[in-house]
Amino acid sequence: MPDVMDARFRIGQTVEAMIETVAFGGDGVARVRDMVLFVPFTADGDLAEVRVVEVRKNFLRGKLRRLLIPSPHRTEPECPYYLRCGGCRYQHISYEHQLELKRNQVAESFKRIGRFSSPPVEDIRPSPKSYNYRGKVEIHLRTKRGYPPEIGFIDTGGLRIVDVERCAIADETINNALRELRGKALSGDLPIGGEETKILWSGDQDMNEDGPITRVVKGRKLEVHRQGFFQANLSLTDALVDAVLDLAALTGGERVLDCYCGVGLFSLFLAAKAGDIIAVDIDREAVGAARKNFAAFGHGGVRLFEGSVEDILREHLAGEKGRTDVVVLDPPRTGCDKVLLDTLAEWRPKKVVYVSCDPATQARDIRYLADRGFSLQILRPFDMFPQTKHIEVVALLTWGNR
Repeated sequence: MPDVMDARFRIGQTVEAMIETVAFGGDGVARVRDMVLFVPFTADGDLAEVRVVEVRKNFLRGKLRRLLIPSPHRTEPECPYYLRCGGCRYQHISYEHQLELKRNQVAESFKRIGRFSSPPVEDIRPSPKSYNYRGKVEIHLRTKRGYPPEIGFIDTGGLRIVDVERCAIADETINNALRELRGKALSGDLPIGGEETKILWSGDQDMNEDGPITRVVKGRKLEVHRQGFFQANLSLTDALVDAVLDLAALTGGERVLDCYCGVGLFSLFLAAKAGDIIAVDIDREAVGAARKNFAAFGHGGVRLFEGSVEDILREHLAGEKGRTDVVVLDPPRTGCDKVLLDTLAEWRPKKVVYVSCDPATQARDIRYLADRGFSLQILRPFDMFPQTKHIEVVALLTWGNR
């Protein structure tokens, strides 16, 4: 059935709205004549004049025109590109209140999407640094003859590049690399007429090289391939690893399956107490780095597989049914494949530790597992991404009612 517009509202109309809360994704939420109105860059407690920009059957979207009465939770953004750059959504809200909002968003996701009446959400772990914490950024670069280069991030509309000289949430070594990149573009050292993305890592002195990146976690050096994934928050990764170790609670003889293992971040530290570890990832470069990291840590006996988790489980690990004690999941933002979830329901591991940067897809997957015999025990949120809409959550599930 088509989404019929509400005849009471029209695009361009101005309405007065009291923002009641902030939804996951960063939009303030108000009710206007019983219609839900989403307004970016607002805070709960704002009384705002809002221009309607989208009218749907069940909701409206608006754009802030002016504040009539500002929320007490408001603060001044540190970044001059804020409101234009699409990277941050919360710089106008005090950091203490960001934490409260994000914890509530986790609970709401698990109530609404996961259908858990009382989600076991712990207090959110704050980031020691709310700015200058990112150890990795993706820069967009466009050069055109006769025009200055555009170097920065995609705008809030998702179409244009916002030219950025300094990113307030990035480590300063990344900002130094950004200035170097801009200098090369202005001096003509970069090809003209191209558009590309570059990944900049903190502490990287050779941004044009193809060699690996080194990250230090819990005092140990890990190799990460340059185009690959790694946790972005330099100041909170140790605590995230500690949470996985704590919830896995290994005693020395367990068999652990690490799905989406990446460069081995969690397995490397779980291996000290596990009886046996199987690690799987689809990214060839990540698996290569993981193999080197396991060898450097003295864990050369880890069984490491390259391929999709679903294929590896079906083609190589079918015999592990009933033998796996703990499963660690750290999937992409889209969540887990149904084949994997069905396999877990069949295998019935004692524990599943599920790490996610999207509580909505995590809640969906955990509801699927809960309907098949698992019990949700703990939701432990981490603010790995201050000033942004993202939230990291580590969940513990146990088989049955334990």
